[in-house]
Amino acid sequence: MRQCVNARRNLHTFFTKNLRFIAVSGSMGASKGAAPGKLLKNRVKIRFFGTFAVIDSNGRDLTPKGKKARGIVALLAETTTMRRGRRWLEAMLWSDRAPSQASGSLRQSLSELRSAFGETVDILHSDRGDVWLNAEAVDTDIDPNSPLREPGRAFLEGFDVRDEAFEQWLSEARSRYDGTARVPAAPAAARPLQNVVTIRSAVSEIGSVTENVVGRVLADTVARGIEQNFSAARYVSASRNDPDLVPDLEIRCDTANDGGRAVAFIRVEEGASGRVLFSEHLTVPGTSADLLQSDAIHGIVNAASAQVPARLASHIDLHRPEAAAMGFSSLARRQLKRLDGEGLAEANENFQRAYEVDSNGVFLAWRAFVRMAQLVEAVDGDAQGWRDEVDQLASDALNLSGGNSLAVALVALTRFMLEDDLRPAAELAKTALSQNTNSLFARQTLALAHSAVGDAEKAYAMSSSCRTAAANDELSHLWDLYHALVCIGAGRLDEARATSHSSAAKSPTFIAPRRQLVALCAHSGDFDDAKAHLTALEKLEGGFTIDRYLNDPEYPNLTLRNAGLLDPVRKIKD
Repeated sequence: MRQCVNARRNLHTFFTKNLRFIAVSGSMGASKGAAPGKLLKNRVKIRFFGTFAVIDSNGRDLTPKGKKARGIVALLAETTTMRRGRRWLEAMLWSDRAPSQASGSLRQSLSELRSAFGETVDILHSDRGDVWLNAEAVDTDIDPNSPLREPGRAFLEGFDVRDEAFEQWLSEARSRYDGTARVPAAPAAARPLQNVVTIRSAVSEIGSVTENVVGRVLADTVARGIEQNFSAARYVSASRNDPDLVPDLEIRCDTANDGGRAVAFIRVEEGASGRVLFSEHLTVPGTSADLLQSDAIHGIVNAASAQVPARLASHIDLHRPEAAAMGFSSLARRQLKRLDGEGLAEANENFQRAYEVDSNGVFLAWRAFVRMAQLVEAVDGDAQGWRDEVDQLASDALNLSGGNSLAVALVALTRFMLEDDLRPAAELAKTALSQNTNSLFARQTLALAHSAVGDAEKAYAMSSSCRTAAANDELSHLWDLYHALVCIGAGRLDEARATSHSSAAKSPTFIAPRRQLVALCAHSGDFDDAKAHLTALEKLEGGFTIDRYLNDPEYPNLTLRNAGLLDPVRKIKD
């Protein structure tokens, strides 16, 4: 197997010949219904009034035996679109289970459904986010005028799925359709979501209409950035939900115009106590509307996303799976700062623990990223096994959390660093950026890609913005390193040296910036500093030699080699 750490070999040549840079065509998903003009061969009838049943066009009974499998069909077919989210189905049918168990149970019940439907299985579809029936192939007796409706029969007679959430839905549905519920139930939407961190964007009561709208937008932008890191649900206000619901997090943003300047004050509070977990202010020239166009927003969103989970994890009940996962994930991110063999191994283990208690695909994306770092840093281990694991983790992450911009961006950067065909990685980065314009991982991936195709100034501008936005991030040493690579491509060697020094100072055991510094210091004539970094590499990197650094095409210094920066190092050897 070729060395994974040198997967970017001939990067410039590949891009120049093959990539017409990052034009993502169409939407990411295929059509969810039947293909246009396709004749629907299989149809089914689903009976709700009386004994629940699923019957095919030949009169065969396809009703699944399992109660939860029947519950899935009922929950889907009762809606006009016949589509529900996976998370919603899990919350309705397995509300007493941890997310990982609920996800597994849903997959098992879907498998049971496919087996029960037999030749008619093409009416059932699912993807990483939703489960749905082909509404064009399903007839029900929900409509009072439906010829399938049996007079005098009650809605879902004798239907028994033992879950408190489902029973509440069923009670409300019976009240709506035939009044057979013993006690009128509250709408299902009023029920607090389980196994998620609840986030509410508070509505400002001061300022003009424009200032209030801008404040709401900024608060929601921060909320969206935070929720990418763990299992969460956003609320606009309390009015549409349980009035007694106290959110875990409340995001507040007040804006004002002051003499030709616009000011925003953003804070994130713990919902129950009001304890401030994060606060920041922003001032830009112009009016409140100009706040929305400020690049400084990227930094605030990134800082809040990095700091709030760690601070909140110490204040909420860790018996909640989403809270425990938040704690493990925050610990893993701190361990990533070391970027040595031990730190990476510990980070991988804690991201795995996070996933075990809360099956959110973002934790799998982080694990793929960590494995990539182990390969790039040449950590001793099963390189082939890790490479295979990266592919599986990345695929599973996208299947579970393809709508999570952080998960998508992490996979994009991971694939960019390891794969020869970089078009899929570039397209994923574009997708992540369309999902969240504040995604720094997506922006940095695109900056590296722009650098690879020779668009040095565009790459530099984008990378500079990322580095500035991530200045207070616990992973800022990574942003320094990536920016140094972009600077080398742009011929800004003094800045590349400075940012490499910054990266090495923040993470003394991080090998990659030392590799850059050997060549950059030698290029500037500072051979003493270059020798010092060579000595550091000999201590940090097993099997390191200057001959390997200069002559081994598999050694991970391709950017330096392509830029002609290795020649000055030969003077040290000579």
